[in-house]
Amino acid sequence: MTKSEWVDACDTQLKDYGVKNFSALEICDVGRQCKGVTLTAPPLELLDNALKVIMLLEWIRRADGVAPVLINSWYRSTEYNGVVGGAPSSMHLTLGAADVVKVGWSPADVADLLEHAPHKDQLGIGRYNSFTHLDVRGMIGRPSPARWGSND
Repeated sequence: MTKSEWVDACDTQLKDYGVKNFSALEICDVGRQCKGVTLTAPPLELLDNALKVIMLLEWIRRADGVAPVLINSWYRSTEYNGVVGGAPSSMHLTLGAADVVKVGWSPADVADLLEHAPHKDQLGIGRYNSFTHLDVRGMIGRPSPARWGSND
């Protein structure tokens, strides 16, 4: 699927679901390259996983009502995940994970907020110095919860 085809197909489905704050290219920047590997579009069948992530991202966004949530990484194809150093069974492969930054918030504050999220026992939360990883592993049948990393 080309970048244009991905944007058309994904944005149409996001619009149908009433998603306003996230776009197809935030979910997957089709065509991005790393170490000679080009990121390809995910199967549209995985979009339900992305919608679960979007619900969580919207919850984070509403925490202060104003600060946007920026996406560092969402979907990764198997090949792309490998060259960026992702775990072999990364939740990013399922469209069920995102690495995020909330403008004006520290990654530790975002991770702490997630510890109070609805369905927190179904989440994966990774603490990193420059972003927070979140995933919906328990909502798609993977063992949960999971916590790792440190912002210390």
